[in-house]
Amino acid sequence: MKKKIPKKINEILNEFIDGVNKILGDRVKKIILYGSYARRRF
Repeated sequence: MKKKIPKKINEILNEFIDGVNKILGDRVKKIILYGSYARRRF
């Protein structure tokens, strides 16, 4: 069973994504999460 990203971290990630999209708009094609959270090792 895969672990879910903790709620607070998920909220922070969503705020970051919203901010990037607000600033850069259509120029953003994707945002990639690297590291332990991307591998669900937390």
